[in-house]
Amino acid sequence: MRLLLLVLLAGLLTTACASTLAKGSSDKPPLDVPPPPPHAIELPAEPLEPVGEIPSAPGGTSPGSSRPARPAPPKPEPSKPETKPDTTPATAPSTEPAPVPTPPAASNPQLRTPQTADTSTAARNVRTMIDRARKMLSSVNFPPLSDERKKAYNEAQLFIQQAEDALKAGNIVFAQASASKAETLATQLSR
Repeated sequence: MRLLLLVLLAGLLTTACASTLAKGSSDKPPLDVPPPPPHAIELPAEPLEPVGEIPSAPGGTSPGSSRPARPAPPKPEPSKPETKPDTTPATAPSTEPAPVPTPPAASNPQLRTPQTADTSTAARNVRTMIDRARKMLSSVNFPPLSDERKKAYNEAQLFIQQAEDALKAGNIVFAQASASKAETLATQLSR
């Protein structure tokens, strides 16, 4: 019970001291804050066209987010410009032709990486690299390897599998890169 009273008393004293210190610290003059700089907002001469709906990811969530997408805010109705009574004398209608709308730009064709001229030769070279990497890995005794070297061994196996999958899919460039990485790791492990 005494402990509870001491804690409450200490809490009251610290609160009272803190508020007294805060009130009594007006020895310094107030800060001289300059006014904000002037700025002008220019409105476009023509009203902006609304942007169409942006397609959402499947399942109603945005990519990289586990939360459901927020509902779209209500669209404001376009404001009608105020019409002012015409106080100027009537003039002849202008003879300028109406502006011709520009056609939408044609979509650019998808860029592709250049393939080798002879894909069968390239595929054969990749297959040779895969076989060399497999042969070197088969000569490595896995159980006594350190954890770091075991990780490298598993990565080499993964690169071999990726290279084979890429060959089946016809992606010679990726298959060659994966086979080269597998062969490099296997060479280091076999030493």
